[in-house]
Amino acid sequence: MPELPRIPARAFSVADYGALGDGKTMNTAALQHAIDAVGKSGGGTLHVPVGRFVTGPLVLGSNLNLHLAKGAVILISDDMATYPQTHGRYQDSITSVKSHDLEISGEGCIDGQGASWWAAFEANHDMPHRPYLIKFDHCERVRVAGITLINSPMFHLVPNQCAEVTIRDITISAPSTAHNTDGIDPSGTNFLIDGCHIDTGDDNIAIKPCAPAMNRNFTISNCEFRRGHGMSIGSGTNGGLENMLVRNCSFSGTDAGIRIKTARGRGGLLKNVTYDHLSMTKVKKPIEIVCYYPKTPKTPDEDPRQAITPLTPTFDNITISNVTSTASPGAGVIWGLPEMPVADIHFINVHLTAATGMKMVHAKGIRFTDSALTIAKGKALILSDAEVTGLK
Repeated sequence: MPELPRIPARAFSVADYGALGDGKTMNTAALQHAIDAVGKSGGGTLHVPVGRFVTGPLVLGSNLNLHLAKGAVILISDDMATYPQTHGRYQDSITSVKSHDLEISGEGCIDGQGASWWAAFEANHDMPHRPYLIKFDHCERVRVAGITLINSPMFHLVPNQCAEVTIRDITISAPSTAHNTDGIDPSGTNFLIDGCHIDTGDDNIAIKPCAPAMNRNFTISNCEFRRGHGMSIGSGTNGGLENMLVRNCSFSGTDAGIRIKTARGRGGLLKNVTYDHLSMTKVKKPIEIVCYYPKTPKTPDEDPRQAITPLTPTFDNITISNVTSTASPGAGVIWGLPEMPVADIHFINVHLTAATGMKMVHAKGIRFTDSALTIAKGKALILSDAEVTGLK
């Protein structure tokens, strides 16, 4: 289990610093003043009472618990004309860099008011980078618990290269048509993500194990994924990922269930990755493991073998066990590189029911034990340069 934040017992209220929850007043200065005052005092819990508090970007510090009461809403400004930019991109909405003992908790809501941002992106994909709702960068002992995050302009919660992180019992929601509205995009070491409900327009969770450090020790448990793109790793995996467990999770109407997306020049070692006791209904691709992103070749012969480098995706000890999937249009795809096949994946007690079979290209050491693919039409396995045992 990750270490939890150690927050001093002092209590503060944003109302004491001039914040007004009338849904109209711009509270950026008042809220930031309150946050800074907590830091100057040595830390404590900053209470956000019932109300709708409009704000621009905020910066959190160490030894802080930002606690949202039930009925409290932090509304991120959607006025793109006045929303600040830095280095050619819009600032992320709530951030903290190199902080420790940091928490966001309570039964309240943080609303990114993303509709205008999504519309602007649809009209111009070259617009400045949209804000993330919450980004913690190189922080230690972090907890996010109980709150609801909705309608982020882009990713909702990004703990980037953080350590000792607990994310528990939160709800994340955005329309399925809202591009790039990932739920949780974590990287670092010692993570627990438990009991979360995530329904978004992109990856529900996407572990992003980018360089320079190896990412280790992730547990994702008891989560419910609705719509979105599933439980993902990638697309960049060049930092490597070791020891990940996904267990007791359900998927309904997602584009993918188990999803690993990586590519040449962005790959690394994925080692000791386990998926256990997962249930899926109407998932488009229950299994999607591909070494081409964003686009897979049309045919296996389209892409020739290339030299192996330190950034070639590699796999070591991937276990998928006790998984059921029903009412899927296809069983999925496993597609490696000609120079480095997807390898060493063991399916145990996996039962997939789908209209069409599973495609495997450039794959070896794929083993099935006590498993079955029930396919309405055609072959259960469509193989090209693939070695599979244990499944007829």
